[in-house]
Amino acid sequence: MTHTLAINHPALTELRASTRTTTNEALARAIGVDTSTVSRVLAGTAAPGPRFIAGVLLTFGTARFSDVFTIRNAVD
Repeated sequence: MTHTLAINHPALTELRASTRTTTNEALARAIGVDTSTVSRVLAGTAAPGPRFIAGVLLTFGTARFSDVFTIRNAVD
């Protein structure tokens, strides 16, 4: 079985509100990825990659990996 990562939307929304990164553009700038990457990850059409994950964890220093990301079964 293949697994993938996904975003815990409520947790990320709460973190974004606390740091005023409420737009996808602001989040992209803060974590160092393209706005299109943020859009795809948030829509669930792309899994968060290493740069996205590292950027989120560094930007939202109080966040733990397991708070923001979940492991899901991938559709084969």
